[in-house]
Amino acid sequence: MKKMPLRRILAIAGLIIIAGLYALTIICSLIGTPFARSCLMASLFCTIVVPAVIYGFLIITKQTLGDNQKQMAEKETQGENPGQQKDKAQD
Repeated sequence: MKKMPLRRILAIAGLIIIAGLYALTIICSLIGTPFARSCLMASLFCTIVVPAVIYGFLIITKQTLGDNQKQMAEKETQGENPGQQKDKAQD
């Protein structure tokens, strides 16, 4: 069984959270109590903030994991053909 990548897990979690926030927003907008109005404002705020936070987290993980993958790729190429790396450095 394949492991699910972190990005896919975050995307699914984000979709579930956003769908729940939309449902909460609709329900709170139909109820006329002061508490429902507070919940409506909180839900609208989270509808904007949650995707932004998930997007920021994905950018940060892409940068950190991308740098690690580049370093590992460089180490692998240096380990496979060390003579070629020295020749390139001398040119």
